Amino acid sequence: MRKVLLLVVPAGVALLLLGARAASHGQDQAAGSAAAPGEWQRIEPGGQTRCARGGRYAFWLRKGDPKKLLVFFQGGGGCFDVTTCRPGSPWFDDRVDAFDDPATTAGGILTLENPENPFRDYSIVFIPSCTGDVHTGTRVVKYGPYRVHQMGYVNARAALARAFREFPSPEVVFVTGCSAGSVGSAFHADAIIRRYRNARVTQVGDSLAFVFHRPVSLAAWGTHTRFPSWFRPSHPRGRWTMTEFLTALAKQHPQRTFARFNHVRDGVQTQFYVAVGGKPRDFSPRLLAAERTLKRLPNYRSYLACGSEHCSFDRDTFYSTTTAGTRLRDWAADLAAGRDVECPACRNSG
Repeated sequence: MRKVLLLVVPAGVALLLLGARAASHGQDQAAGSAAAPGEWQRIEPGGQTRCARGGRYAFWLRKGDPKKLLVFFQGGGGCFDVTTCRPGSPWFDDRVDAFDDPATTAGGILTLENPENPFRDYSIVFIPSCTGDVHTGTRVVKYGPYRVHQMGYVNARAALARAFREFPSPEVVFVTGCSAGSVGSAFHADAIIRRYRNARVTQVGDSLAFVFHRPVSLAAWGTHTRFPSWFRPSHPRGRWTMTEFLTALAKQHPQRTFARFNHVRDGVQTQFYVAVGGKPRDFSPRLLAAERTLKRLPNYRSYLACGSEHCSFDRDTFYSTTTAGTRLRDWAADLAAGRDVECPACRNSG
């Protein structure tokens, strides 16, 4: 992801760059061409897939061990009003280009030459975000004079359909994503679990708890038309919370493990919390309350790190972060291996 996803808020918070290890990747592979094992293949699925301004959508595949699959949903910010959706907005990424190429711009679990990476031999589908709808939208939406293709659900399902064909029978599937991809990884987990019924599927969200000062409605994006049959919003006017969704997801699949990683005072999440009407001091208490609720589920695990950073699974901090004596890298590796894990939490998390 090439661009800033946070703007300067009135309080003067400095710009925060999300994962922009800017580089260019030479020539992209054509949509139908085959990649050698271990190489990244860029695919443009066409059809109804689109990026926000109507441009072409693309995703990447990497063929590794056919029995192990990593599904990674990229972060990409959010577009939900005239300010956040305007052309050039720093709130979200509106295209897929060379700066999204995992071969040259990704870190963390996507740094495949790192011998410490527990996913270095996995087959991978990398699903970029370019629609500002946390991978859940199905509509073209107007915000004042701006027409935005919020087709993140359509894009993600096109990438997953190709992955299901390329990797028909993995034994281990690890579904994750950073920021907007954290929500996307949970939203699409049900479909992945149902497709790979005989695999050990684990879903872990990184750095978007999607907690706000009130329940949300994503009806404008068309998200509500794609809720699984086992989930219905319980609040007036179709509003819902991510805690409710994850609770229903975990209960629907009691033999699977679901988890989240967050920094207690995540600066990016705090600014989105404020952008939709919340007070900055309330973000951390709401995050902690959500995690307390979810940890009552027998198949849910949580990792709460100290600090205000945003995302780690696609950063070098995946290897350096340690909380309550537990290294994030080891915690994720154990989850992928089907081992039970503790729920590390920053001592100052309240």
